[in-house]
Amino acid sequence: MLKRLIFIITLTWIFIGNVNCQTKINTQKNVTNHFYNKALGISFDKIGRVIKHDSTNYSIDLFSNVSSNESAVVQISAANKLFVDLPGSYGGRLYLDSPSAAKLYKNILLVDSINTGRHNFKREYWAVYAGMGMWDCVINCYTYVKGKYYIVSLVQDEMMGKPGEINNGKRISSNELKSIILSSLQDKMNTNVNKFNDLLHSIRIQNK
Repeated sequence: MLKRLIFIITLTWIFIGNVNCQTKINTQKNVTNHFYNKALGISFDKIGRVIKHDSTNYSIDLFSNVSSNESAVVQISAANKLFVDLPGSYGGRLYLDSPSAAKLYKNILLVDSINTGRHNFKREYWAVYAGMGMWDCVINCYTYVKGKYYIVSLVQDEMMGKPGEINNGKRISSNELKSIILSSLQDKMNTNVNKFNDLLHSIRIQNK
């Protein structure tokens, strides 16, 4: 009887130890996989290594599952003015209230909104020709909280071809290329797009 009691007590302690260990591991995992900026009051799940550029700008490099020649980066920023990043075509940030922006509005393929359950983001799909067959392909999402615009974007450089080139005996137009790009940016099989959507849905902004 005594041996049986000791055996039961031993199993109980082993079980409790395993539960505590698993809880500790899960807690450490949650801490490791979540980013929080107290000054900005923003947090989000890490989908890669978070790179700090300054106190209001962060980025995460992604790897394409389609082509090694394509690069993709997620950018998370807080700003007083709206912008979209067009590194290849414009050379960097295009502020949407600048005179230069008016000429590039034709490159917005689609505008809609996405509700993450915590915040409602306006979403713009951009495709801007950068030359040599390369395009800036961007999903630019933003919301306004506490007097700041929180801008979350996926920026991809894609070799889609030059407008007017002959492809399979047919001249392909800029609008046809833009249609292909939009499909790519909405493709549920695109792992970079999926990672970006996961990050967007994980964002929490304190509004107090």
